[in-house]
Amino acid sequence: MKTRRLNAARPWPTPWSPSSNAGLRRRGLTLAVSTALATCAAALSACAATSNEDVSPPAPDPAPAPAPSDDSGAPADAGAPCTRDCEYFPPACSADVLCPNGLFDLAKPLGGPDHFDGRTTVHLVRGRSESDVWVVGALGAATRFDGTSWVRSEVPVTPESPQGHIPTLRTLWLRDDHEVGIAGFDQVYSRGLVDSPDAGAGGWTAGGAPVIAPKPPFDVGSQTVTYGWSAPGSEWFWLATAPLYPGQFAGPSGLIRLRGNATNGLTGEVAAMNLGTFAGLHGSSADELWAVGMDGAAVRVTGASGNSPSAKAYNSQTRNALYGVWAASPSDVWAVGFGGTIRHYTGAPYLWEIVPDIPEEMRLNAVFGSSASDIWAVGKDAVVLHYDGTRWSRMKIGGLGSRRPNLSTVWTSGPGHVWVGGEGVVLSLGGKP
Repeated sequence: MKTRRLNAARPWPTPWSPSSNAGLRRRGLTLAVSTALATCAAALSACAATSNEDVSPPAPDPAPAPAPSDDSGAPADAGAPCTRDCEYFPPACSADVLCPNGLFDLAKPLGGPDHFDGRTTVHLVRGRSESDVWVVGALGAATRFDGTSWVRSEVPVTPESPQGHIPTLRTLWLRDDHEVGIAGFDQVYSRGLVDSPDAGAGGWTAGGAPVIAPKPPFDVGSQTVTYGWSAPGSEWFWLATAPLYPGQFAGPSGLIRLRGNATNGLTGEVAAMNLGTFAGLHGSSADELWAVGMDGAAVRVTGASGNSPSAKAYNSQTRNALYGVWAASPSDVWAVGFGGTIRHYTGAPYLWEIVPDIPEEMRLNAVFGSSASDIWAVGKDAVVLHYDGTRWSRMKIGGLGSRRPNLSTVWTSGPGHVWVGGEGVVLSLGGKP
């Protein structure tokens, strides 16, 4: 196996050793998804396990508390000098480093017409091209870059929403001519899919829950959507689900695929159950995708665009939670997760490769790339890594002062065009949209 080392200007802590995971079980299970789903689910329920980290699905975002501020109204850490990892956090922005790009203004911590509230967490950045990029986050945060500027978009409150809570979009389905945003099974929104007089100022329309047939073996009200993915141009949008309240009697987790049109809205079907609790999805084509998640789960779905998808579990050689996955090709797939875990699938029948020498304190939350030699991973404490086809290197972020926000999402359309989102921040190279 070719060794890939993290390129750093100073020595890293002792690399994490996988020896403690010597007792890992191979997952060689194969599930043929058909009308006999209930039988398959019963046979495979033993595959579900508990992650080394107790990670619960996201709870509804509470109303934010006021941010600490100085007399000017800016957050207390705005402009504060760097105190740790300073070689990766220069005080000023430059063209070759990631920088805040204007969606948050430290001088306006409560936000405004052109800025998000500084306490907002960005959950997802996705786009169709470098001039068509969406950012969505907590408490209705949604904005689109049109190639020139960011345009805010209001997501309406549904009548069914308890106490009128503003929805938090967890995932986006970007079709050629419309968008679908999903906060949960009972909170689905579309923009451009149907003409409606009830559309909000941003063009979003609240729709009903997807019609899933046959009826899934769980109450949709007890499930949360953890992630969604679709290949460009595909008729199917894949969702990973998890129990809303994890625990001994929390119920099953599954993969569901949806499709929609202006006449029937969203309809779907259960594609697999009880293969794991998943946090990330991605594939190199409409016909194949990977799902990764708790306890090192790594499941490959083939025939994803056909009538009978099948799913098979692979050995990721870790029990750590895997939070993100990105596929350059069927034999070049990357997954990242808790404890500095990076895994690389290169086409073996059942086994992923271990990527060594990534510091254990680096919890990596997401990964995305534009090619096999341009891949980005982001995580806790403002960590950003880049893979150039040979090695992983840590990237610099300018203009954060003493802030070290957790980063939760990354998307790139190609070299030089990358967007990173997290707690009160959206970053891009040189701070440009």
